[in-house]
Amino acid sequence: MPSDTVTLPVGRSLVPLGLFLLAIQSYQLVAFPNFLDSLQNEPGWHLSPSAAGLIGSTAFLGVLAGVHAAVALARRLGLRQATLAALLWLTLWSGACALATAPWQLGLLSMLAGIGTGVAFPLTLSLVKDSATRIGAARQNAAPKGRRARADAASRARRSLAIVPLGIPIAGFVAQNTAGALPVENAWRLITAMGAGLGIIAVALCLWLLPRGTDVSVLAGGQDGHREPGRRVIVWTGALVIGANLIAWSGLTGLASADLRFNAALSAGAVVAIFVVACTAIHRNEKSTSRSETARATMAFILLYPPVTVLTAAVVLSLLAGQPLSFVMPLIGVWIADGYLRSLTLCAAPRVLDGRPHPALQEHVGTIADAGHITPLPPPFRPGPKCDGELTTPPRPNLP
Repeated sequence: MPSDTVTLPVGRSLVPLGLFLLAIQSYQLVAFPNFLDSLQNEPGWHLSPSAAGLIGSTAFLGVLAGVHAAVALARRLGLRQATLAALLWLTLWSGACALATAPWQLGLLSMLAGIGTGVAFPLTLSLVKDSATRIGAARQNAAPKGRRARADAASRARRSLAIVPLGIPIAGFVAQNTAGALPVENAWRLITAMGAGLGIIAVALCLWLLPRGTDVSVLAGGQDGHREPGRRVIVWTGALVIGANLIAWSGLTGLASADLRFNAALSAGAVVAIFVVACTAIHRNEKSTSRSETARATMAFILLYPPVTVLTAAVVLSLLAGQPLSFVMPLIGVWIADGYLRSLTLCAAPRVLDGRPHPALQEHVGTIADAGHITPLPPPFRPGPKCDGELTTPPRPNLP
């Protein structure tokens, strides 16, 4: 596993890049709720609203597989290389989605693209957290000892993890407004192709800006009370997604609103998985919690988060302004995408969403913040015992 104690250069932070990357990674998920009219007008497909929603829901299965493969891939390739590979994969299959000639092809290609989203999401959060923690730790080492300095690394990590996911609602607003400005017949192909084009830009930016040799310790599980996700979690989550979506597809066809039928079949499995997976992950990762505490923590994790606050305000304002249901449902789809990605990350790589810095970073010796970079200094020399006023050769344990 390629890893370094210090990443050079880190830059002031990866927050702006991470914001953009999460917008790109979630783009296909949050764009699909806007595709109903366009898919129904696709020549020769003859899709009902619920069937169209079922096709789009295959992406959630891909995300499930990708999130649980992210840690193993990062350990094998390194954090930077694994992130680049996931973005390339997502871009490739997103572009292929725009060329689908049959409904089953769109469903399969969406699932393959979802794998890239699932891999890239926790890795991007890990890079952002790692960058913020290293800068905070460097400033901590350079500053006089005190409570404020000791909390700096943790506070920077928490702020970064709160700001970066705002890229998901940003992607939702962009996709929704873009869909409204395009001709209905080709809207879904054009929006999907635009997502692939943005993916190419994201890959180029990552080649330029992502730090090399980044450490993957923040992805480690099985320590500090955290447990590795088991194969059963993946299987049961996949069963929940498939089962709930099939029920929504076949059992909710009598809903009067086409938008409700479409979004029910699209997101039912993800909604169920959000609550079940988040609850399971919180219960597994805490050493001692009651059922009521776990339930409260789960609701707080799902609902008390900056992207959710932004979306809630947008939905309330839309309803007060008399917007139709077709305008509000895609915003709810953004919340579902955000909650699904975070709940799976909490299960597969819980340390990524933990605002506390990793202990290994705090133990690093001789780093300072210099013009937004972390510059390594040689370890301090500890002289040996004095003899007649002169320094003797250092004791053997201090020799390199």
